[in-house]
Amino acid sequence: MWVKLTNISSILSHLLISISLVEAFIRCYDTDNFTINSTYGKNRDLILASLPPNVSAKGGFFTANVGQNADKVYALGMCRGDSSPDDCYKCVNSTIHDLVANCPNQKEAVSWEGQPCHVHYADRSFYGTLEELGNPEAGYNTGDIKSNLTEFDTVWESLMDTVVRNASNGSSTLKYATEEADFTVFQKIYALMQCTPDLSHKDCDSCLRQSVSNYESCCHGKQGGYVTRPSCYFRWDLYPFYITATPSLSPPSLSPPPSPGSPRPVIKGM
Repeated sequence: MWVKLTNISSILSHLLISISLVEAFIRCYDTDNFTINSTYGKNRDLILASLPPNVSAKGGFFTANVGQNADKVYALGMCRGDSSPDDCYKCVNSTIHDLVANCPNQKEAVSWEGQPCHVHYADRSFYGTLEELGNPEAGYNTGDIKSNLTEFDTVWESLMDTVVRNASNGSSTLKYATEEADFTVFQKIYALMQCTPDLSHKDCDSCLRQSVSNYESCCHGKQGGYVTRPSCYFRWDLYPFYITATPSLSPPSLSPPPSPGSPRPVIKGM
């Protein structure tokens, strides 16, 4: 059982908002809205529809923009480092539908699905930027650590530091790391961290360390947890929840053909 905390204020005050499995985190920003069927709205829908095949075809990470001036839309899609091509495609596709349903006319929105995969669109360029908008979401397993907590913390903190360093040392196409550590002969600790790979080493490191600190503030002594930010994701548990052999992402076997009609605006991938 997981307790889900919707933002940093609830993390610090320990207000329990809801109890659920790790699920989709969606944030619709209220910075600006657009009119349905406007040029911006059409560009938003167009660029989101382009993400599933492109993210899965380009190694699990893709950025693009479409439109001009005030109608220009920027988008980013990313899949977790252990996703298969088909799972990546399905997750991104599901995410964009959820975003459109939950944020029908917001000019900026972001989502991490429980897989997770990540989609972010906005009316501004955010590539290579450590996104601090809003508050992180966190959750934890309701079970408590039964062993010596001081000894557990020593192993846990060392593991987190290792995974932060490994993830932030990733490439411009993948900043992702998993690691496990033995606490006892019979118990291991598992951790996964990932940043959007357009972040610098310094910003990825900062994002993940902030997430670890947030988790320690809200959920110290629990048997697992996660923290989600717009630029990075962190999760740990006492069982293996990720695939250790990272698959090579390639295009899914079938991609939906473009619908007929008049020529569409050019989507500029990056």
